[in-house]
Amino acid sequence: MIVLDGERFLPEALDSVVAQTMPDWELVIVDDGSTDRTPEIAGALAAREPERVRVVTHPDRTNRGMSASRNLGVRESRGAYVTFLDHDDVMMPEKLREQAALLDDHPNAAAVFGPNLLWRSWDPGAGDEPDEIQTLDLPTDRVAPPPGPLPSYLASSAATPLGFMIRRTAFDDVGGYEETFRGMYEDQVFQAKLYLDHPVYVSSRVWIRYRRHPDSCVIRTFREGGQLLARRRFLHWLRDHVASRPVADAELRRLIREELRRTGRARATWLVRQARNRIARFLGRGS
Repeated sequence: MIVLDGERFLPEALDSVVAQTMPDWELVIVDDGSTDRTPEIAGALAAREPERVRVVTHPDRTNRGMSASRNLGVRESRGAYVTFLDHDDVMMPEKLREQAALLDDHPNAAAVFGPNLLWRSWDPGAGDEPDEIQTLDLPTDRVAPPPGPLPSYLASSAATPLGFMIRRTAFDDVGGYEETFRGMYEDQVFQAKLYLDHPVYVSSRVWIRYRRHPDSCVIRTFREGGQLLARRRFLHWLRDHVASRPVADAELRRLIREELRRTGRARATWLVRQARNRIARFLGRGS
């Protein structure tokens, strides 16, 4: 679990780990330079569960970003299977037990994942918008060969699976997370490397409550206008990564080219709109 200034939601995330029906787990909490009560909250659980919970930081308690923090957490872990939980999300009680059993039952699968619950009802003041199960756009309850779900989330980033469990050997094989991706799309980059080289088990089970709230990394990036830039950076990285592979995948390359063109047009439209708004404000008419 990586966390940066997560005092608001961290206790609930930690409780969901302690409540797992599988007792054989360890939790490595990576504090990525928090300045709020995160160290106190995480440290209290580590003191109560010293055999299973540890808190680690980067040197000098610096902020290194999401990818470097995930890599640090995995380096500090001891298990054969690894999973991730963001500090503002919640695990279903059966997550660890059921995912580990599926990896045991399907030794050819490098990882297992299912759809998330898009969790809006946690906030009583958010209105009547219901919770929703993520659409993966994939056949479920079976092993998917490479490139697995990669084409689906190229077409729609909302289809990116979260909360997967991966074999430690597969994590090491693909080289972990790319540390130049500090925020948005760090998960898509890692998963692209995984799905291009390894089969994965796609389940219909929901194991993660993915909390929707205005301070999340994704919502902040959209609000600040950085989503298209972040997506284009990911697509350029993916284009170069696929091109460096010995086996050419013509359909995947076509999808990447299409997405680069689409996001390029969307980025240009956004820049024109921003320029018009600035001109209107300068002329005193507002935006």
